[in-house]
Amino acid sequence: MENQIEIKNLTKSFGSHVVLKDVNLNIPSPKIFGIIGESGSGKTTLLKTIIGFWHFDNGQIMYEGRNLEKDRNFIKQIVGFATQDNCVYPKLTVKENLEYFGSLSNVPSGTLKGNIEKVIRFVNLQDSTNKLAENLSGGMQRRLDIACALVHNPKILILDEPTEDLDPLLRRDILNLIRKINLNETTVIITSHLLHEAEQLCDNIAILHQGCVLKYGSPEHLKDSYTKDEEIHLITKNKNYDKLIKLLKNKQKVSNIEKLGRKIVIYTKEAEPILSLLLSELKKEKDRIIQIDVRRPSLGEVFENLIKKSDGVKKGEQASNNNQEKL
Repeated sequence: MENQIEIKNLTKSFGSHVVLKDVNLNIPSPKIFGIIGESGSGKTTLLKTIIGFWHFDNGQIMYEGRNLEKDRNFIKQIVGFATQDNCVYPKLTVKENLEYFGSLSNVPSGTLKGNIEKVIRFVNLQDSTNKLAENLSGGMQRRLDIACALVHNPKILILDEPTEDLDPLLRRDILNLIRKINLNETTVIITSHLLHEAEQLCDNIAILHQGCVLKYGSPEHLKDSYTKDEEIHLITKNKNYDKLIKLLKNKQKVSNIEKLGRKIVIYTKEAEPILSLLLSELKKEKDRIIQIDVRRPSLGEVFENLIKKSDGVKKGEQASNNNQEKL
């Protein structure tokens, strides 16, 4: 699969503060690529560096084999960008905003007119063409913001926290719009701190922490790197979990068992035989299942594990450096 964007050893600092440290990423086309991380991890800086808004200190960014630093006009042609804060002009209408942003991308007037009509229909704002942006709802403003990033028909759309501050129904609408955009063969790069959304939406995800990419790949690849176990979540009527733990703890297929509040969680590489054993034992004990669920670990669990490991390594390095200084 062709990598549309290749980022190699990218470093970006503001004064003495290093925000991005040797970032390496390959972003394929046409996929939805997510970048997740805590606040201050460098997500927005990475996006603004990718689009050429910030100059970087070291490294390289390649777009379809072209060097970013040497061909910035090419970036404007193929990339659309929408920030987490709507950039539309409140005193302009929907159509006027699109005309303005299209002119910034140097779209010829004849082409721009057709693009505006097409993108207004695409984001479902055809009934609001002549409304002032300030009179649109929050969700409609977000759609207009995305439309302004699409008006020059880019190959790549970059969205910084596109569902920020939206209620669940509006978030769903924006996520469906992103999927629709991607179906048009547009590569979409998004940042998000909502891990469950990223897991459902993205084909590939990079985990960014303190300016470093800890790991990236498909959600399933990230989960496999954490554990290949499945999790059996079980709640029974009698909650006599000690007997179940005793029965299962020596089974080869069970790697761990935890009691978490009202339920028991069994970690196993082969859930089916363990489920059969559980059902047989519960029947024998005349107990009843209230709830049972088999799942993989969530992206949130993977994220937390990687962050803890990274912070632990850095603390160890800091302690070692301090000891060396004392010597």
